Amino acid sequence: MQAVVLLDPNELSALCGALVPAGQTPSVELTLRWLESSNCTEIHVVTPSGADQLSAYLKHAGWEGGVRRGGAAVHVMAAPGCRTEGEALRFVEQKDVIKGDFVLVSGCVVANADLKPAVQAHLARRAADRQAIMTLVMHGGVSSRSVVAAGDAQRQGCCLAVIDPCSQQLLKLEHGGRVGVHGVSLGTHLFSERNSIAVRTGLRLSHVYICAPDVLMLLSDNFDYQSIAGDFVPGVLSEQELGSTLFIFELARGYAERVGSLAAYNNVVQDVLGRWSYPWTPDNSGNQQDLCRFNRGIYLDGTATMASGSIVSKGSLVGRGSIVESGTRLERSIIGSDCHIGRSAFLQGSCLHGGVRVDDSCLVSSAVLGEQVVVRAHARVETGAVLATHTVVDTAHSVPAGIHVSLIQRKTCGAGSDDEVEWREADGAQVAAAEAAAVALAAGGIPEAPLDFDQQVVGPFGAGFAWSDPAVAARDLLPIMFGSQTVPSDCDSEAEEFTKDALHLDDMGAEEEQTLGADQFKQEVAETFLRCINERISHDNAVIELNGLKIAEDRTFADCARYIFTTMLSLCLPPSPTVKAEYRALFQGGHLDPKSKEGRLELLHRINAQLKSWKDLMQRFLKSTDDQVELLLTFEEYCAEEGDFASGEQGAVFADLFPQVVKLCYDHDVLSEDSILDWASEKEHAADEDRRFVEMCADLLAWLKDAEEETGSEDQSGED
Repeated sequence: MQAVVLLDPNELSALCGALVPAGQTPSVELTLRWLESSNCTEIHVVTPSGADQLSAYLKHAGWEGGVRRGGAAVHVMAAPGCRTEGEALRFVEQKDVIKGDFVLVSGCVVANADLKPAVQAHLARRAADRQAIMTLVMHGGVSSRSVVAAGDAQRQGCCLAVIDPCSQQLLKLEHGGRVGVHGVSLGTHLFSERNSIAVRTGLRLSHVYICAPDVLMLLSDNFDYQSIAGDFVPGVLSEQELGSTLFIFELARGYAERVGSLAAYNNVVQDVLGRWSYPWTPDNSGNQQDLCRFNRGIYLDGTATMASGSIVSKGSLVGRGSIVESGTRLERSIIGSDCHIGRSAFLQGSCLHGGVRVDDSCLVSSAVLGEQVVVRAHARVETGAVLATHTVVDTAHSVPAGIHVSLIQRKTCGAGSDDEVEWREADGAQVAAAEAAAVALAAGGIPEAPLDFDQQVVGPFGAGFAWSDPAVAARDLLPIMFGSQTVPSDCDSEAEEFTKDALHLDDMGAEEEQTLGADQFKQEVAETFLRCINERISHDNAVIELNGLKIAEDRTFADCARYIFTTMLSLCLPPSPTVKAEYRALFQGGHLDPKSKEGRLELLHRINAQLKSWKDLMQRFLKSTDDQVELLLTFEEYCAEEGDFASGEQGAVFADLFPQVVKLCYDHDVLSEDSILDWASEKEHAADEDRRFVEMCADLLAWLKDAEEETGSEDQSGED
């Protein structure tokens, strides 16, 4: 089957959207890989601008120019002046390159969902009814990685669909932004030829359509059709008497998201790094010479250089040939290929494309930096800023939050113009002059032909023009990219652990190495466990999720069990301030006095109820006696608020109830007799302060020993 990919001129145009990397691979290449895996043998990429640059990249990557890669031939079609989907498809129809049914992808879509069932269903309908001209591929709900904000449904593609539940024929489609507070009016004609209809809310467009050639002819006959979802689909549905029918195919599983805006780009990059798009991940490029590896949530290329003292946190990527100097911290940031990050810089939640240079002591916060951008020493790039290719930020200058900067200048049109802002006509000589000036300024020199760059935005010796008013942009910041905006005082210990491992620093003691990353893993286990409770996930599925976390973090079953146990105990108390809002209802409310007899009894009753609910899950992670001993040692730390629990987790509330809780665990088969006795034996020669909880359990230990001796006597009598 053939495929057509329409590149939207408005998508990330400042950064040449199709070539913007999602990880280390341009988003358009991830789209091509997905179509290739869906058995598309000929792919036409239609772009209104940047065709030469796109074609050069695809040729270099082995996709274009008569070279077949994996059975797919790719052709770039330059369509200057085509600013809408309708115009681009009319251009395709004029070129007469589509010979049958085809897959239409509007924009760069990163996906791993299986498209073959949708294609087969479409072809089967076409064989039975030639009027079935299009199948809309849709998500069954919001993405597991994307939350639709109130008032933002239309941007995310949410819609209301009325369908025939038997045939999946689409009868009406309303976008989220068009569905008013009073709902949608359904005409009685929808029931004229069917016994029932289904009204679906929360469906999302994937911007993937499977089309018959008739679609191109209808678009050529009606120049009012500019948008597929906004004009063509409603138009065909309103003229059903002409016979053309549309259908939907709902994706049951898999990932498919469009890179249609900076906010969407942020989400997609997070998903790629989080491996939701597998196999399209940075460590699985398909190139055998690619040395990128994945370890504990971090991607590090084998050719990258990390200086001693640099720190990389989970959720970060350091690309091919990049250099990170000493003292620099990367907090959930992406460093593209051949970048250079100077000493003592801090990058948080930011994405740097290829060849970027960030000098010493710079701060880059939740920003996107295009290829060959230079940020000179002590400069700051504030939240939401976007710096396009070759721009330069002057020494010690601060780029305002939310600003977009490019070497291509924009102009404001006069009053009454349909477009408030448009591209300024720029020939090759003007662009070359701007780039030459930027290169000179980046090197600390003076350009031969100085240009009137926006000094307020990039500094006196910076290079770039603002695309938006900083005062306006600051009020409409882009979503925080790749995590929290807060700059931590100390980088997390898990980041240090990975960094030392990547640098082959083996001077770390075994005990110290085990403690690194504990806080992060503890938090992830706790949140996963709380989510399983909140969403009423079965024990079997909870085990699968927690096992996946264990494998990803290279932890043990006992590590999971110890943090499940302490989270379970915390559910017996009111929620701490750090608990997320969606989980607070799971915790016990009201004041409880653990010093009073009534309070102690109530607390034991709550613990007993939790153990009864979750003992089966605990048993799945306590694989041996040693694991159970580890759980007891963890309970000691928790009650003493030491080690991993020294940050005030209310564990001291359970200290006076230590023997009773251990007995409850024994009664529910969470702890065995042997594990409790082994734990006490390990403490036999410990200091007095370390034997505090063992001494509290003296009566329980004596009872267990007596029971063990009685059992041994009975066994001996039986043998006699």
